[in-house]
Amino acid sequence: MTKMFLRWIVLFLILLHGGSETLCQEIVSASSVPVVLVMRSGTSENGTITPEWKEAIRHWHDEEALAAMVAIPKRRSEPEIRWARHIGERVGHWRGMIDSLRIPFTGVAPPEIVTILLGNQGGNDAFVLAPSTICFDLSRLQEEYGNATEPVNGPRIDRFFAHEFTHVMHKAWAKKNNLQLRTPLGTALWECLTEGLGNYRSLSEKWVNKRGELTLHARDVLARLEPIFVERLSALPHASEKDIPNLMQGLSMGPFDRKWGALTVALWLAQEAAGD
Repeated sequence: MTKMFLRWIVLFLILLHGGSETLCQEIVSASSVPVVLVMRSGTSENGTITPEWKEAIRHWHDEEALAAMVAIPKRRSEPEIRWARHIGERVGHWRGMIDSLRIPFTGVAPPEIVTILLGNQGGNDAFVLAPSTICFDLSRLQEEYGNATEPVNGPRIDRFFAHEFTHVMHKAWAKKNNLQLRTPLGTALWECLTEGLGNYRSLSEKWVNKRGELTLHARDVLARLEPIFVERLSALPHASEKDIPNLMQGLSMGPFDRKWGALTVALWLAQEAAGD
């Protein structure tokens, strides 16, 4: 499979889930189903994690580690409090972003209520707890991006919300269309699609300039990732069970500029959008 062939397969799948007449006959206007954003704390008053936050981070921890987090309270630090306040101040703006974020998902209604869950240990900076909870780990935000009041962190947290709300919509699309992933290649393509569109929403001016063009840095990274993309996806249909995890490694996890699946598709989408 050539690079261009795989590129168009992925872009076709993105168009398919957003506009296929066979899958999306029902047209839902962007404003017909308002979404309520509700903030909740993943930390109790005494600093212990709530059952909801425990469930959110279960994917990354064994029972012993989860029990330790429950047993040892960790109150929010002042920087974490500032991040929580900053997120609360952005929620009104996020409500105004939802209509445009829904555009690729014609015919799919989002959840009526989306919860914004704020914890302070054990998670990633931002992630989704299916089907309608967007989680932020305040400690990770502070550790990785510094003080919430830094000017760059307003647009950054907006991009994170856009990324995670896109995942909420993907989950709604998959449920409506009874998505079944039966092969490693199918699983990889779906992850390229979902994480690619999500990461497209996360791209900063480091990757796409104000004219909608890829930066020199983005073009260099894309040139490095595209051969990996082709190599890994071409190998998956013939791979043994032993080799599949190695081939999938790095598709959407790990350092951002090494995400051979998610970032490659995100940059392709940026090229196709050309600032639109």
